Parts: sequence; C-alpha cells; structure tokens
Amino acid sequence: MRRVAALASLSVAAPASAEVYRCVQPDGVVQYTDRGCASLDASQPLASNDPSALAGLLQHAESGVHQLLPWLGGLSLWQLVLLVYALMSLVCFVAYWRDKRFAVAGAQRTPESRLHLYELLGGWPGGFLAQRLIRHKNRKVAYQVKFWLIVAVHLGLLGYWALH
Repeated sequence: MRRVAALASLSVAAPASAEVYRCVQPDGVVQYTDRGCASLDASQPLASNDPSALAGLLQHAESGVHQLLPWLGGLSLWQLVLLVYALMSLVCFVAYWRDKRFAVAGAQRTPESRLHLYELLGGWPGGFLAQRLIRHKNRKVAYQVKFWLIVAVHLGLLGYWALH
C-alpha cells in the first residue's frame, strides 16, 4: 500500500513537460528531440515563440524530405500516382473497417466526411473494396451518391491526363 502511495506521489510531483531540445552533435549535425541531449554537446529547450527555432525545425524537416526524394526519383509519374492510390486505398480500407467495427460495438464512429476525404485523396479503390468485402456503407444512398461522384472525378481526371 505504501508503494502505491509513493508511486502516486511521484507521478503527481513530476508534471509532464513537452519541451523540444535542439541538440548539436560534434560533427555539427543538429537534431531536435523531446528526450534531451545527454550524449551531445548542447542541450537547451526551445522557446515556442523563437522564430529561429521554428526555422531550424523546418529546415530539419526539409532535409528529411530531400533524403526521401532520391528513393522516389527512380519512379515515373504514373508509378508515383499508383503508389499514392495504393497507400490511400490502404488508409481508406482500414478506416472503413474501423468504422464498421465501432458501429457494431456502439462506439463513436468515423465521420462520413473523413471517409469521403480519404476517398478523394485517392483511397476510393480501398473504399470500394471495403464496401464489397466487409459490406459497410453500401446501402446508404446519400453516401453512395457522394462516393460515386468522387470515383467519377478521379476516373475523369485520370482519363484526361492519360489522353494529354
């Protein structure tokens, strides 16, 4: 009983902080972390209103994107589009599955607008598969009208792009 009380007092006494640390490695590489810079040279929390800190964080994110570009550089535009469709279809299928599971359990549902957004961002093939395989959102007429409009827009744009 004393151990439980001691653990409870420790968790109350030490409030959680969401600080970001700017860590400079000996070779000059800057890292941003929430764990501190124990093995690195400099360790100072960033102020949330410091514009140079935000610029450094954005620069760090940009360098990550540049590291990803060579991997994607070997893909043609069609392959990149297919990759986006595949990833968004997976996201959309999982969202449908999760929504169906929550509907059966009586839990809070995924808004239809979010499902339509996933479809609009390229996940409509995954939504179509989910409607057929797990039989979700396939009877509601208003939903189906919006879904098929999204499919028509995608197929129209892809057809236009393929012909030009």
